[in-house]
Amino acid sequence: MSHPDSIHQRTFPMKKSMRQVLSTSVLAACLSATATWAATPADTLVIARDIGTILSLDPQEAFEIAPGDALNSLYLRLVQHDPADFSKIVPGVAQSWQAAPDGKQIVFQIRKDLKFQSGNPVTAEDAAFSLQRGILLDKQPAIILRQFGWTKDNVKQRVRADGDKLVLSFDQPYSTELILSALSAAIASVVDMKLVMSNERNGDLGNGWLRTRSAGAGAYKLVEWKAKDVVVLEAFPGFKGGSPAKLKRVILRHIAEPATQRLLLEKGDVDVASDLKADQLQSIKGNANLKMIQIPRGTVYYLALNTANPNLSKPEVWQAMRWLIDYDGIANKLFSGQYRVNQSAVARGTPGALTEEPYKLDPAKAKALLAKAGFPNGFSMSLETSGASPYHEVSQSLQSTFAQGGIKVELRMGEPSQVMTRYRERRHDALVFVWAPDYSDPSSTLEFFSRNTDDSDKASNKNAPWRAHWLTPQLTAEADKASHEVDDAKRMKIYADIQRKLRDESPFTFLIQKLEPIAMRTNVHNYSGAVTFDSTPYWMIEKR
Repeated sequence: MSHPDSIHQRTFPMKKSMRQVLSTSVLAACLSATATWAATPADTLVIARDIGTILSLDPQEAFEIAPGDALNSLYLRLVQHDPADFSKIVPGVAQSWQAAPDGKQIVFQIRKDLKFQSGNPVTAEDAAFSLQRGILLDKQPAIILRQFGWTKDNVKQRVRADGDKLVLSFDQPYSTELILSALSAAIASVVDMKLVMSNERNGDLGNGWLRTRSAGAGAYKLVEWKAKDVVVLEAFPGFKGGSPAKLKRVILRHIAEPATQRLLLEKGDVDVASDLKADQLQSIKGNANLKMIQIPRGTVYYLALNTANPNLSKPEVWQAMRWLIDYDGIANKLFSGQYRVNQSAVARGTPGALTEEPYKLDPAKAKALLAKAGFPNGFSMSLETSGASPYHEVSQSLQSTFAQGGIKVELRMGEPSQVMTRYRERRHDALVFVWAPDYSDPSSTLEFFSRNTDDSDKASNKNAPWRAHWLTPQLTAEADKASHEVDDAKRMKIYADIQRKLRDESPFTFLIQKLEPIAMRTNVHNYSGAVTFDSTPYWMIEKR
């Protein structure tokens, strides 16, 4: 799936203008890069973050990391993780559920006390429509729902409302743990059917409209989004999916440069800085007005090769590259503990994740493998990268250590959105990219990295193997077997086998996992998060 380039060059009007919403000059100053205020408003949280890769705020379309936390606050999902204990699934729009013993049906009782931000009541019809919409739109996150055998042809029969109940049916058995975990993802956000469909154009199920607006029952509503500039959220007084929002507004300011984020944080022009580098974090340690927390995310950075390049199509080359990477140096020297080595597709902290680290920098072993592949003198290749951290630093490290094996790497610089587009369109030799799970189960990651039985441009699953031109019939079969295993211990054993095959026998090399440092003013409290990239509950944060 590709997105129109124009999304980065225009702003999107809302029902209210920014001037109407920003009722004080102090709040308006929060949005100015040249603001010199000593503090942000007491009822507003201002977060400096690189949000340049936000392409859509439609929860049945968005599949990037940047909009994750905003979507988590704009919508209630069918079920959700307990913010206080992320290992627990708790009610969202559904207040309870009952799974059939054969694993082929699950029935959700929908809460009767919820309203959307529009004032419309939340119903089982809305919940059914939202899941159906995820399949019918067929955007990238639809892979999460398609794993249950739902298609455009059958989804309205298998996902249906029955009074105040939502009935989900499957043609094969599925683990209850898998179903609940998948339905805690953003694509299971319940949208306001009446509002969305009143803005449908040319059969798009309201997608063109909802990309730049919100229609949820979450703790906050969307006031405005300006691409590569700002996202403004305002508390929804009718929120009943948790405790009422402590702060009236949350503002995400697009500040791409970490050095600028640090300066704004020190001056008090922002409350939180999300993308500081190791040297900037070190420099603020002695500042009594600032503090830092660290969140072990499920975010994994990996090297992806395009096997359409004949030099990169040989398994011996894939293996050689694994021995030409200074994993420890990247994690501990380049970034001083902001990342840790993670050589599996599945991040530590996720159920069933492998923690083995069999690879290290060994140029002699790599050269032997390259010679076996027919490249005794190495070869040349390009590596897509951007100036953003950690992509640039990791790419430079790979360029240096690959040279020790005779592989000459040309770094091709681009904006993060440009690199993403080249990857999605398969116009790359190699690149360092990022994966973050949509839900806390190995299937979220392994569905993305293991399935590809159709390498055509018209394929439905344009996931990592498709982007690599790597057909995976055996791994796809294993993923199918795991998804239909109702015994959770047996399911995890299959996933362990898939992880090892991806680690040792694929055109992907998994490098590091993010230990996300978040710097903030000392008056910010209850800022938290967990393994998924969209797990920070803005409504629980307060300033005092």
